[in-house]
Amino acid sequence: MKIKADQWQWTRQPKDFFISDDRIEIITNPHTDLWQRTYYHFRNDNAPVLQIKTSEKFFSFSVKTEFESKVRFDQCGVVDMPAE
Repeated sequence: MKIKADQWQWTRQPKDFFISDDRIEIITNPHTDLWQRTYYHFRNDNAPVLQIKTSEKFFSFSVKTEFESKVRFDQCGVVDMPAE
């Protein structure tokens, strides 16, 4: 799948990013997170999310993540947004 940058939109744009035909690189700000419903009621919803809509019944893609963990609980991942 070729990535077409004009089809994607940001929810909270990150500190820095790069989008090419086959790669997306995202550099986030420190202390950004998407923690919800934790045991101790901590919530944080300030991390950048890059989204695309599709009308395809079956949609898949591959994700390879690389990041440098500096403190406990440093993570990265993929967000699945349900259809409206």
